[in-house]
Amino acid sequence: MALPNGAGGYQLGDGNLTEAVMGAQTVLTTLTGDTTLTAADVVIGLVVCKKASDATLTVTLPTATLLDAAVPSAKVGSSFDLTICNNNNSGASSTVPVTTGTGITIFGSVTIGRFSSHTYRFVKTGDAAYSAFLM
Repeated sequence: MALPNGAGGYQLGDGNLTEAVMGAQTVLTTLTGDTTLTAADVVIGLVVCKKASDATLTVTLPTATLLDAAVPSAKVGSSFDLTICNNNNSGASSTVPVTTGTGITIFGSVTIGRFSSHTYRFVKTGDAAYSAFLM
């Protein structure tokens, strides 16, 4: 489900940061090679990786500035989740390393093993600043 963008989007209740969000899930097209995600890709919340060879497929996150532009109504403490799935069945070396854009700090593992997934909770910590925690 897309996050509210402050321009005709939606807001649940009184905008309580702890209020649950439920809805349909859009899946990004399956990635088959090294990719730098756009902010729009990240806020979709689900990325599937499947490289056709026994090799790494690197996923690079956008910058925090781009995330701020994609979700201008986000305030400090706002959060969203991103799940990255590694569905590569070509071999044991088929890992998915995740690298960050400027302004994003990842806490936890940044390498997703074959037939595995990681969910990161992104928390806005300031202007052009996010922390991504492995869940």
